[in-house]
Amino acid sequence: MYCPQCLTEYREGFLECADCRVPLAAGVPPLPEPEPAWKHDLTLVTVLETDDTFVLSMARGALDEAGIDYLVACDEHGHHPEFPTAFPIGSAPICCCWCRVQVAVEFESQARELLCTLQKPDPLEAESAL
Repeated sequence: MYCPQCLTEYREGFLECADCRVPLAAGVPPLPEPEPAWKHDLTLVTVLETDDTFVLSMARGALDEAGIDYLVACDEHGHHPEFPTAFPIGSAPICCCWCRVQVAVEFESQARELLCTLQKPDPLEAESAL
C-alpha cells in the first residue's frame, strides 16, 4: 500500500495517507523519473560565442570528446542579443544564428583550453601586437 500523492509506503491495514488524507493505492509506489542533468541548478559560464556553424560543430565535437556537458543557447533569427532559445545539454542542432556555448563553472578552464583555437582574435589585441 502507498499514497499516490507523496508515495509513502504503508503496511497492510491502512486505508488513508496520514499526511495527504487520500485513499491508499495497492502495490508498491512507482519509482520517480530521474530529472535530466540539464534541469538541475547549475552555474553556467559562456565559453564560446559564434555565428559560424563550422566553429560550433568543432566546439561541440571537442566538448563531446572530452566528456564535458554543455548547453547551447541560440538566437533563432541572428539578431536578438538575449539568445532566447536554449537547448538541453548536448542536444542543440547545428544552426546558422548567433549561439553561445555554456558549461558548468567547474569545467570552465578545461573547456576554454579546448576551445581557445576556435575563438576569433580580438581586433584590438591584434592591432596592439603590431
